[in-house]
Amino acid sequence: MIESALFKSGMRRLAAGVSVITTVLNGERHGLVATSVCSVSAEPPSLLVCVNRSASSHAAIHAAGFFCVNLLGQSDDDIARRFSDPSLRAVRFEDREWAPLVTGAPALVGALASFDCEITATVPSGSHTIFIGNVRAAELWQEQIAPLIYLDGRFGRCLPQV
Repeated sequence: MIESALFKSGMRRLAAGVSVITTVLNGERHGLVATSVCSVSAEPPSLLVCVNRSASSHAAIHAAGFFCVNLLGQSDDDIARRFSDPSLRAVRFEDREWAPLVTGAPALVGALASFDCEITATVPSGSHTIFIGNVRAAELWQEQIAPLIYLDGRFGRCLPQV
């Protein structure tokens, strides 16, 4: 096995789209920023998210049994920072519009897309849990496709080719 520091340094070179993963449990909204989101299959439509078990939202996602993946756009770096900073936990859902879809998980109105998922499997792996969910609802909130990306520890923008 390689050292964790080498692995982390190598992974910082992989550009990834930025998402906010949300859920609601006992009327309280929870969420975190994530780059570890991946489609699993189109039949049935399903996604996976990898969440560190030490994350404040991990237990809520697990207990609720559902989550919403909100794909962030280039203008959403403020919300990405808010959801990645533990000191801002109390204000994560402020100043933006959130709408429940089928499961009740908060969907970010204006995100590039929101995928409302019901958990069908959980897989423990190292420090994380892989949550696999069937997509129960989806919203494409806008026409423009300009994602927020994460690379080398920073949020950035993806410039489309012409």
